Amino acid sequence: MIKEKITQIKTYLKTIPTNQQVAEDLDYYTFLATLIPVPGYQQAALLVNKLVANHSLNLLITELRNNIYQTNTRISTLENDVEKIQSMATTVSAVSALDDKINLIIEQAQQELPSEFIVETENWSTQTIINQIINGDFTSVSANNNSHNRLQNVEINSRRTHLRATNHSSNYLQSTEFKDSIGTVGMNGITQQGDIQITGESIGFSEGGTLIFGNPNEVKGKCPICKNTIVGDRIEIQRHSQIQCPKCRNTLNIILN
Repeated sequence: MIKEKITQIKTYLKTIPTNQQVAEDLDYYTFLATLIPVPGYQQAALLVNKLVANHSLNLLITELRNNIYQTNTRISTLENDVEKIQSMATTVSAVSALDDKINLIIEQAQQELPSEFIVETENWSTQTIINQIINGDFTSVSANNNSHNRLQNVEINSRRTHLRATNHSSNYLQSTEFKDSIGTVGMNGITQQGDIQITGESIGFSEGGTLIFGNPNEVKGKCPICKNTIVGDRIEIQRHSQIQCPKCRNTLNIILN
């Protein structure tokens, strides 16, 4: 999961207008973005790009960068971006002074967290948000053009939440709650398509707004060795070439019809 997040953040930073400082060392700023306490790679990338514009915070960020490279000179020689970013994380966790700087940056970054939380997934892409609490005046989760968002064990605290899924896309909600000062709306095992608006006491359906009970992307198959029924999600399975049977632990090739 962390490798996927690193790739997504770095790719997204390349597509948005970034500060020149960020563009010159995408690996380091991708590393910072992985630490930002917000779900969704887009929010993390946009926020770290914004933090650099804060002069006092930028001084801390630049100082931390220099300290990391000075502490572990091997980092600058690594060519694989995932390995490089993971090496930064290992270096910081091993040196208390660096860890303290990270905590200070994150503490100040909390003050820059947006009042709006927006997730936009499009063009045959997938975003997964698991075990997160989202706080914002307004939250929007959208998927377009054969794309999918998966929210699992997520609590959304917003006065209003907009869910949108168009052109063969979907938002799948499992153990997810929408809260405001009035009440709570919970959804578990529900697929959403079209447009709907949610508050803590109501669900408003716009044109094409639909809630489907169950996961239409669920697929099942029998293990050829122990005959155990294996249940999975087509969107998640498509990322892999093999799967492990949870009963006999044998590794099997994936064939989707």
